[in-house]
Amino acid sequence: MNRSEEVEAKLHRVRAWLDGRPVDGVLVGSQTGFAWITAGGHNHVALGDAAGVASVLVTAGGAWVLSDNIEHPRILAEEVAGLPFEPVEWPWPDNAGTAEVVSRLCPGGRVASDTGVAGLHPAEGLAELRRTLLPPEVDRFRVLGRDTATALEDTCHQARPGDTEQEVAAVLALTCRRAGVLDLVNLVAADARIAAYRHPLPTRKRVAGTLLVVVLGRRHGLHASASRMVAFAPPDDDLRSRHLAVSRVDARLILESRPGRALGQVLVAGIDQYREEGFADEWRLHHQGGLAGYAGREVVAVPGSPEVLEEDQVVAWNPSITRVKSEDTVLVTGGGPDVLTRTASWPEEEVTLAAGTVSRPALLERYR
Repeated sequence: MNRSEEVEAKLHRVRAWLDGRPVDGVLVGSQTGFAWITAGGHNHVALGDAAGVASVLVTAGGAWVLSDNIEHPRILAEEVAGLPFEPVEWPWPDNAGTAEVVSRLCPGGRVASDTGVAGLHPAEGLAELRRTLLPPEVDRFRVLGRDTATALEDTCHQARPGDTEQEVAAVLALTCRRAGVLDLVNLVAADARIAAYRHPLPTRKRVAGTLLVVVLGRRHGLHASASRMVAFAPPDDDLRSRHLAVSRVDARLILESRPGRALGQVLVAGIDQYREEGFADEWRLHHQGGLAGYAGREVVAVPGSPEVLEEDQVVAWNPSITRVKSEDTVLVTGGGPDVLTRTASWPEEEVTLAAGTVSRPALLERYR
């Protein structure tokens, strides 16, 4: 399946989605939605904006890429060249350009939008179409997972006692960008801050004995997340036991993530593993992850989450116990979990549970 064929398959999904709703078209303009429907195109200028600077309008009989005259040349040349979209542009001073074009191309006026632009109706349920990946998306995810994990692990190998958290974060950002990965989440904690905060934004605190580094990398709209921990001094028994425990919880979540299982069922199994490890209430201190893909978390799992996992979906679980965390991005397959954010450069611990066996990242001990 080439890129154009991938886009055609997605247009078919969107038109089937339109068939069951009282709308004549849908405007896809979010950064994640645009990347999905264009098979990896980028429509962002500012990463902080949910919406991009170009949109795709889909109806039963047509598909157009829309943008103003500032963005149009680059979008056409670098993001959608050769794809089955008709181009439409307008002068940049025209603030109503998007609305006017949509009204002209879809005169019935019944158009939904994934960003709510121009007062259009919300495109409820559209994001569900992107959760199960096509083969080219799986291939892109494998490369992204490897590159994101490599950037994260290289950063951890380069870190030294005395570095500030911000310096470690800067290395991670540079290493990601060199690989063409956007580090949308870049968290670093040293020593006591690991236990104090589940989302530790990097500070000027200097690393002494223990380091946690967390990344969420994006490329072509896909998101891969992972966490790694480093010990620069011999870890105490409590840290070792907690790290093994969180690895076992993570292993349980990963092994339970099988086609046909509801997301809430998987989470409940993970909560049970927390209890078995002696940390029954730690799951309440932070969300545990869930479905991933064209968002860092397409769905954050809670007990009772009804979404049923399918083959070629992606999960990213991130269990934590005070002082430790474990996280990787995993492809769901009929033959067992396929960890996408895995390299040969990090030590691993093989975890065996009743549900099966899977390798989890070990604590990297760099004082030897």
